[in-house]
Amino acid sequence: MSYDPSHDVPFPGAIDEALGERLQPNEAENTTKIANAIESGINRQYQGHTGSAKRDVHARSTGIVKGRFKVHEDIPAHFAKGIFVPGRSYEAIIRLSNASGNPHQGDDHSDARGFAIKLLDVPGPKILESDSDAKTQDFVFINHPFFFANNSHSYMEVVSKSSSDSFLQKLTIPFSLGLKGTLIAQKLVSGKIANPLQIQYYSAVPYQLGLGEGRQAVKYSVKPVSTHQDPLPHNPGPDFLHQAVKTTLAQGDVEFKFMIQPRVNNMDVEDSMKEWSEEESPFQEVATITIPKQDTEAEELQALGERLSFNPWHSLAAHKPLGSINRIRKVVYERISRVRDNINDVPREEPTQA
Repeated sequence: MSYDPSHDVPFPGAIDEALGERLQPNEAENTTKIANAIESGINRQYQGHTGSAKRDVHARSTGIVKGRFKVHEDIPAHFAKGIFVPGRSYEAIIRLSNASGNPHQGDDHSDARGFAIKLLDVPGPKILESDSDAKTQDFVFINHPFFFANNSHSYMEVVSKSSSDSFLQKLTIPFSLGLKGTLIAQKLVSGKIANPLQIQYYSAVPYQLGLGEGRQAVKYSVKPVSTHQDPLPHNPGPDFLHQAVKTTLAQGDVEFKFMIQPRVNNMDVEDSMKEWSEEESPFQEVATITIPKQDTEAEELQALGERLSFNPWHSLAAHKPLGSINRIRKVVYERISRVRDNINDVPREEPTQA
């Protein structure tokens, strides 16, 4: 399969100042540098190893499962936009993961955790140019309500230094992030959990909801309906989170609340290092995700999950990603996905069924 790196993914064009977006200096140029650095690192890592390329981040899955996403019948009218059609149901593929880019790092390591949803049979054109005709809609989450950087310059420096062969360069990463960013990054990767199906996840960054004058900025979260918490094993093995998912779904269904937090009081859309106050704007439940009892070892589903790419720009315009980190994601996620598919010699395609 051929891949022409000159066919760059377009940087997002217009920003929505009415929803609080502010274009930062050199954003497009820095984003290209970030994508180039990551892509070069992937090519170096997998040179001569066709078919073996893993994701640059969230490389290790702890579960790839089928689910159903059902919008509540009584969803408030101001939230009933885009995919949020009262009573509408969607089949979904959900990928649970560790955040590390090292696919060999075991589940027993401290790390951030991811929850990515791909809804199927979603009509309407999508805003990612290469997948405009796709019938999918993605939502991506981590188990923290904020991110470690909020501008392209800091992000670029961290990526550049992380991919450097120089140990001294890696040591200077905290200077690029600053004290706040360093503390957040440490918090993101220091957590331990007992079961990926028993924790809350956050979009961390904002999204548009709706079109035209009625549009608004929101954040999303998914939270287990059950409050049950497994104890953390005394001596967890390297795949214990996957085993926890397997055991839980062998016993029965799991449900998550899908919630929306609307922007109020000029909450900052560009500062992804700051959590929006739940006291000022509580999360409001609008849908239920049901992950039915299932065999998590099904080879066909596992293979599909590893082929898929999750990108918040796999999206209807009514759910357009907002803010600097999301603008970076559009280019970086798509470029990484392209080069990974090229190395693995697999077609670029979105699923039509789970």
